[in-house]
Amino acid sequence: MNFTYFTLQTAAINSIRKKVRYGEDENNPQILLFWLMAEQTLFTDSDINTDDDERWQMYQAQFRLLLDVICDNLLPEHWRQLCLDNIYRPLIDLNRISQCETRKKRLRGLWLELNITSQYFHC
Repeated sequence: MNFTYFTLQTAAINSIRKKVRYGEDENNPQILLFWLMAEQTLFTDSDINTDDDERWQMYQAQFRLLLDVICDNLLPEHWRQLCLDNIYRPLIDLNRISQCETRKKRLRGLWLELNITSQYFHC
């Protein structure tokens, strides 16, 4: 399974992404933090030039995957709530690398999307 939001695709990281996205290990909340750290490690260890554009894309992809989980009513409520509780992590990382006004505006749009979407999908 490929996750098209993400630039880097490996079997190992896609397996973890799948577990997060579909709540396959829902009673293991540590997998969420492990996934976020694994994404960062994979990105840092890759041959990709780690400029802010690439980092922006990775953090935005993390946000999108977590937002997909939050909006999926077929997943267990406690898993969706855990993802909602941690969706701030990629947003904080995006804030850290948002130096220009264009990126700050896009980041505000992501916060707004989260705010509006989370009103419809109660965890």
